[in-house]
Amino acid sequence: MRVLIFSDIHANKYALDALLDHEKFDEAIFVGDIVDYGSSPVETIEKVRGTARYIVSGNHDYAAAFNKDCLCSQENHELSVYTRENITMKDVGQGEIDFLRSLPTSIDVEVDGVPFHVYHGAPSDPLYGYLFPWKISKEMLRTPMSFTDDTGNFIIGHTHYQFLVNYSGNLIINPGSSGQPRDGNQRPSYAIFDGKSQTFELKRFDYDRSKLKTDLRERVDDKRQLEKLYKLFML
Repeated sequence: MRVLIFSDIHANKYALDALLDHEKFDEAIFVGDIVDYGSSPVETIEKVRGTARYIVSGNHDYAAAFNKDCLCSQENHELSVYTRENITMKDVGQGEIDFLRSLPTSIDVEVDGVPFHVYHGAPSDPLYGYLFPWKISKEMLRTPMSFTDDTGNFIIGHTHYQFLVNYSGNLIINPGSSGQPRDGNQRPSYAIFDGKSQTFELKRFDYDRSKLKTDLRERVDDKRQLEKLYKLFML
């Protein structure tokens, strides 16, 4: 089985459409953050919901669903609040809210006999934990309710930073962001797991950014916030 693993689309339907046109797969896992920042939360929710069999909540999904602070980085916090109030919550209806509320913060899946633990953040903090490859520790790989030292395979997101590492017998994969990369490469990213060969491939794609830029210009009145969005989406 060929499995698409993608994350952090952030209401960027244009990048998502390009990804789905670009890649062939049998099943999909989405690792959180469907909404906020981008211009098309409803369409993106519908597309992710129709594509991925397995979906976990991201901190921005949780914030929109339950009217909570997203607790994201200080650098982008003001912008996330602005877009949630002025785009996300103006567009979504009760059906979308109910869907976001239904999303688990963690799931266990098995692909061709290979088990994976899926979290948006870190096992120790599923919604908000930032797990960069240079900050991995055994403590961060323990769930809040468990102190086991058993090794496992982990799929995570949240950092928008693509990597694949083996840390003390723990395989950890972050597909990066399919809608808003922040790892020094302007092309959005994702991962493919090939169940037959039991291997991962880290991949990139590109898309036409002009429509997203037009959408944001039409929807965002605050010029300062608009310029921040241009920079964040590399427009």
